[in-house]
Amino acid sequence: MSSAPPTVLIAGAGVVGLATAALLATGRCADRLRVHVLDARAPPPWRAEDVDLRVYALSRASQRLLESVGAWWSISARRACAYRRMHVWEGLRPAEGALQFDSADIAEPDLGHIVEDALIRDALADVLEAARSAELTTGAAVDSVEIEPRSVLVRLTGGRTLRGTLLVAADGSESAVRRLLALPVAAHGYGQTALVTHVASTQPHRDTAWQRFLPGGPLAFLPLGDGRSSVVWSLPTERAEELLAAPPDAFVADLTSASAGVLGELGPCSARAGFPLQALHAPRYCAPRAALVGDAAHTVHPLAGQGMNLGLLDAAALARTLEDALLAGEDPGDLKVLRRYERERKGDNLAMLLALDALHRVFALPGWAAPWRLAAFSAVDRSGIAKRYLMRRALGLNAGSKNRLRWSHAEGTSSPRR
Repeated sequence: MSSAPPTVLIAGAGVVGLATAALLATGRCADRLRVHVLDARAPPPWRAEDVDLRVYALSRASQRLLESVGAWWSISARRACAYRRMHVWEGLRPAEGALQFDSADIAEPDLGHIVEDALIRDALADVLEAARSAELTTGAAVDSVEIEPRSVLVRLTGGRTLRGTLLVAADGSESAVRRLLALPVAAHGYGQTALVTHVASTQPHRDTAWQRFLPGGPLAFLPLGDGRSSVVWSLPTERAEELLAAPPDAFVADLTSASAGVLGELGPCSARAGFPLQALHAPRYCAPRAALVGDAAHTVHPLAGQGMNLGLLDAAALARTLEDALLAGEDPGDLKVLRRYERERKGDNLAMLLALDALHRVFALPGWAAPWRLAAFSAVDRSGIAKRYLMRRALGLNAGSKNRLRWSHAEGTSSPRR
């Protein structure tokens, strides 16, 4: 009588948790394991008539991951907006000391895509529904975790218990699983809140992501397929709360002023929401029979839009590590296996966190530092080599060999190999 295949339990049905599950359920070892995703809440429904407030700037590497599991076609066919240029400035006028990026300069069709959280989740959930080795359970949170020599026992609210070979914490920056595993984190708040909304404008966005650095924090306009822009405005929390409570007309007036009129007159705007900002990093990404991915392991300032891309790189690295272990006859929940994943991802994630934290601090310096920042912008903008490097880096096209995505699908698919 054959033994049951290994089971990977994934706590969290956000994008990173679902992507990890989809990679495993459609990859090289799909017939050798089972994947079970758990979440206290059902994923938010995607609505064709309304653009989700939460959007991500997905890199080429993230796009290829979604292509590899069969989710990208569904996403792009419904609603994804490619952005081909970026325009970044600090001064009073958008043309003053601006740093400009254009995908044509690196012979790429675009610099990435703006895609809604709910749409990515919906497409990934469809992939899991079609996979024979995957299951998604909602309405049940992880209540306790018991680590055993060869398995992990998870008790859900309501009393149900599940046994797995490995438990993956993909349940966000306030991860309950990370707390239950007693894995520490180093974190500090920025005293800022990211205010998000969608806004119309009298001038077209021209498939361009616009970002202005202001004394209180960066203001970004990300292009949407319906002609509007998604706004991500990082502000001191007290000011953000004022703007969240302000009448729509007053809010739009402040937003137009802060934008320096780069898109003309703004309005109307959609609903508004705020998300507190912090930097967080776990010194350990794994424990016996457990691993952290995405925001459960690290969060970064959103000024470069890289948080989700880092999480999807975690998903790819963990899935590849587990598959390699299975193909080598190893126990995928063994700590020595999980440490390979940790070594691959922790250094790059920490480097990105520190770089973005430093950039945030530089732009938080008082006015006397503005001429130095302007000179730095101008120097980078004049350097074709520097700009091409930064664009390829943001797209995930020039990462070190250990971090390049290697698509792990079974033979016979048309997805790119990795």
